[in-house]
Amino acid sequence: MRRHSLRWLAGAALLVSLCAPVAAQVVVPPGSSLDVAGGAMDIACTSLEMQGTLNLGGGTLSVDTNATFTSGSDVTGSGGTISVGGDVIATGTLNTGNNTLVLRDGCNAGNTSQLSGNIVVQNLVLQSSTGRTFVLPQGANITVLGSLTVQGTAAQPVQLVSSSGTAVVNLGPNATVTRNFASVPPTVQIGAAPTALTAIPTLSEYGLMLLSLLVAALAFWKRREFAAPGTPRLR
Repeated sequence: MRRHSLRWLAGAALLVSLCAPVAAQVVVPPGSSLDVAGGAMDIACTSLEMQGTLNLGGGTLSVDTNATFTSGSDVTGSGGTISVGGDVIATGTLNTGNNTLVLRDGCNAGNTSQLSGNIVVQNLVLQSSTGRTFVLPQGANITVLGSLTVQGTAAQPVQLVSSSGTAVVNLGPNATVTRNFASVPPTVQIGAAPTALTAIPTLSEYGLMLLSLLVAALAFWKRREFAAPGTPRLR
């Protein structure tokens, strides 16, 4: 598998170099694998389309522009990092396993990174030193099981926005959140929505008046009963 992956990568690199003037893209077709286990691979400003298997195995894959994971793709290994400088697009459900997904500054024009599709990740890092805007998909499509880090700078805070409506970042039971120099509007919800407090029923103005009259009548009746002949009195 390792030898096959390396042969495939060499061919892909040649293909990218030949096609660079038209479009720079690395495509891992179905049935093939990209193996970075224990090492580091940087494809720079070449976009990635993962249709096969990405084996991280503690390694780091760096893509300075967009990374697309199709519905038939798979991420294996643990303790690795996928570092992306553009958009992360999942056309199916992307489960990165026990690995870290980093979105950061990269090659894309403008200063925006977008997550789209259904993504389950152990650790998610959204970081920028240029005031980048991170666009999250509408609905509860992002799940973080371990840690969520949103990191900007004092001079250039990062922005979290929703693509439309409300975007929800689901958090696992033991997940942690670190936010530094980040703008998070009400349309972006991190974690479960707070449970609404149940209002204590209250009486209307007329209800309070009626209750007061009933209490006064009961007190008057008790006083007459206590003062009636034959009623024992305290000395």
